[in-house]
Amino acid sequence: MSQERGRRKLMLRLPDIRHLLADVANETLGELFEAYDLAVDALARFRTQNPREDKLVAEYEELCRDIEQEVVVYCTNR
Repeated sequence: MSQERGRRKLMLRLPDIRHLLADVANETLGELFEAYDLAVDALARFRTQNPREDKLVAEYEELCRDIEQEVVVYCTNR
């Protein structure tokens, strides 16, 4: 379930490779989708619950960007 939510979130975030994300199903990407889903959810919680936790918010923003970049590289190098 978390993998599919992560896939959908990435499809919205990365429209240029949406068609690739829709067609790909493997363990590596599944793990990245799940990690992205968890990271985005945590980031949203940190932004609303702890607005003064700038360092934590910045860390999770970077984590989300890193996962996005990893997914782009993985999908475009196949």
